[in-house]
Amino acid sequence: MTEHAAEPAPPPAAKPATEMDAAHADKPSKDKDKKKKKKERNRGVETMFRVTYSNHISLSRLADTKTSMLIGINGGIISLVIGLVTRSKTVAWHFAPVLVLLAGCLVSLGFAVAAARPRVARSPVAVDDVRDNTGNLLFFAQFTSMSLQEFQESIQMLRENPKLLYDHLARQLYHMGESLNRKYRYLQIAYTAFFVGIAVATVLLAFIYLTGGLAELPQ
Repeated sequence: MTEHAAEPAPPPAAKPATEMDAAHADKPSKDKDKKKKKKERNRGVETMFRVTYSNHISLSRLADTKTSMLIGINGGIISLVIGLVTRSKTVAWHFAPVLVLLAGCLVSLGFAVAAARPRVARSPVAVDDVRDNTGNLLFFAQFTSMSLQEFQESIQMLRENPKLLYDHLARQLYHMGESLNRKYRYLQIAYTAFFVGIAVATVLLAFIYLTGGLAELPQ
């Protein structure tokens, strides 16, 4: 009998990948995509708050600059008008343009000062208010009513709860918008009163000049 060489056994056939294996393989990539989308969404929200806050601050500075300029101009005109009127012995109807200008400047100055005057709503806030999402921890007039320990506890609460943090940021942004709206409304009235006062005074002065009223003034 002849001995036959033992033939090697064939390798086991590879098992076809099942749908469950494919689902397990895709799960890490899906989780990664979800985390990436969430991170991009949070970055977009933070950018929105950052840009809006920056715009509000720039608008507030612009309003303060215009207000201080208007206060300076009105103050100078009022001082000159008062000096002119007090030097005259009598006040006749020829001084109507001057008095109209003075009235317009006074109204404009009053609203300009109202726009520049700081108005702070000092309402106290507690840790429970921050937890209940009713207080505004980001406004100095409110969180200064808390102790340092309560303030740190509230800050830690905001750090651990992004939704609570975004709600406080939105609330602070809304209050800043309210302040800007009031400031620009008063500033608009102040500029309107200043323009109307100068326009009416100029018209009256031209009328007096054309009717020869200036020639009748004592030299």
